[in-house]
Amino acid sequence: MTRTTDTDTATHRARDSLSHDGPRDAGIREPLGLQYDRAMSISPKTQWTLVAAGLVAHADHVLAGEECDRLMSLVEREVDGDEYAQWMTAIGDPEKLEAILGDLVTPPAESHREILEEAWLMAVVDGERADEELEVLRRIATRLGVEAEQLDTWREAWTAAQHGYAEVAVATLVWVLGTDGSLGPDAQPVLDQLVHDLPTTHEHRATLTKTDRPAQSAADVEQQIRNLGTPQRRDLGRRLTELMAGADRTNDAETRWKALADALELSAESAPE
Repeated sequence: MTRTTDTDTATHRARDSLSHDGPRDAGIREPLGLQYDRAMSISPKTQWTLVAAGLVAHADHVLAGEECDRLMSLVEREVDGDEYAQWMTAIGDPEKLEAILGDLVTPPAESHREILEEAWLMAVVDGERADEELEVLRRIATRLGVEAEQLDTWREAWTAAQHGYAEVAVATLVWVLGTDGSLGPDAQPVLDQLVHDLPTTHEHRATLTKTDRPAQSAADVEQQIRNLGTPQRRDLGRRLTELMAGADRTNDAETRWKALADALELSAESAPE
């Protein structure tokens, strides 16, 4: 997505601020302790998602580049400019996130699963599952009022869906860039990058890089995408938008990609030119 000059400046400030201490959090109505409009443009569910995913990302005391990019993608869908920079400053500071968490009002029960799934995806974004990340996830679930048994049931479902999501992501990319289920050598690095970054296990990644797959129709691919959960569809759209922006595409691949962008409900600004 092409961002405005103000947002580019804000993004650079936000990235720079990840290594600096900022003002203490003063509460969710002014969540970063800065001059802030009380009519917040970011939704309560997104606030919870950012805080939960951010705390999980910090659980191992390292905010990796992939984790930071994922968090930034959650912010940029709803805010811009200075507000974007302020939230990114908070995301880089686990103490600020803890303070915000303490002031958040519990969201509706129907949003709890999606919030926790976004946080869980953050825990597996690097292909590993650390005990510290699970502990943070359990603590956030408790804060939401979700029973431990319910969280475990959801985690089992997410783990099963995780491999399916990775398969859909790879099949989608092969459909866009390939011919009859096969990728040419020029497209292999794009596939390798996608597989490397997918939130799945290292063992599963080893099976995903093969280039010969059964040919699929547009309807098949779009249905697989629609069957994904909301966080996964969102994640797939972000990943493919970034990859396709730098990929060499034939006219046919360009047509397929634009059709896919529509199926994923990407905004016109998000779809590559």
